[in-house]
Amino acid sequence: MISRRYYRLIALWVLAETFLGGILHAFRVPLMGVFIACFSALFISLIHSATGSSKKVIHATLIVLVFKMLLSPHAPMIAFMSVALQGIFGALILNAIPSVKIGRLLVAVFAYMQSATMKLLSLTIIFGMGFWDALDEFMISIVQYFPVLSTILSAKNLVISYLGIYLISGIIVGLMIGRVSLQSRRGALIPEVMNAIPERNRSRNSGMEWPLILGLLTVYFIPLFPDSFREMSLRAAIILTAWQLFLGPLVKKLLFKYLGSKKSGMIREINLIEGILPELQDNLKLSWHAASAQKGIKRFPYFVKTWVQISL
Repeated sequence: MISRRYYRLIALWVLAETFLGGILHAFRVPLMGVFIACFSALFISLIHSATGSSKKVIHATLIVLVFKMLLSPHAPMIAFMSVALQGIFGALILNAIPSVKIGRLLVAVFAYMQSATMKLLSLTIIFGMGFWDALDEFMISIVQYFPVLSTILSAKNLVISYLGIYLISGIIVGLMIGRVSLQSRRGALIPEVMNAIPERNRSRNSGMEWPLILGLLTVYFIPLFPDSFREMSLRAAIILTAWQLFLGPLVKKLLFKYLGSKKSGMIREINLIEGILPELQDNLKLSWHAASAQKGIKRFPYFVKTWVQISL
């Protein structure tokens, strides 16, 4: 059924943006946009294929932004802008181009290049900085992000290499997404996935927030770590604790009250997707553990494919 797949695809996109994106942000994974843009392009493309409607893609983008605000309020504003721009462009391009493969390729390339240049765009559009000044800031941020490579490459070549990685990744991912179909293989894959997971990893892991907070506090009290890192860990633990106990419930209550006053239908959709998330989060963990049997770069495509196919 289209409606069932529609909401499950939105829930998958929500998890990719909040859960996986949060992990990548927390650990400051280099080139994390390469991973996040992959999920955006994939789920935007699949949502359009499932519904055939650009309006449904934009509506799904709005729901993802609501969940991102609820679950990842600490994310920078440019992260919210990225989701919005990718959803709008994806809806327009997939509706305008008859070829599914070409449309998905363009969506992926846009998502990757937009992710790579989001800082530059935000400095010029949001903060009103002149283009050349913004470009200087953009180049400095990339050099600071890769201090080791900056000793080998000039700033110009480093930026070109950075953009080139995103462009090539976008093309490769776009070609792969072009071959993805809305085929559920839950019945066939679940036994295979479960057999690939060691017994010790099969237990359900829920409530990861408090162990994370405890781990951050532990880091603060270990003098072996640099003072700056310990202070950052303490600050993160305080923010997460405040969010879990006070800010999260308050923001959720206010947001739901606002949405309820505007459009009760969206409240029902949000509650529906919220009910799906725990199952898909379990599927995410199952798929990641099962993918550990894959070698090298094959692990990530196998994980994404398995996660989607057992969740539809």
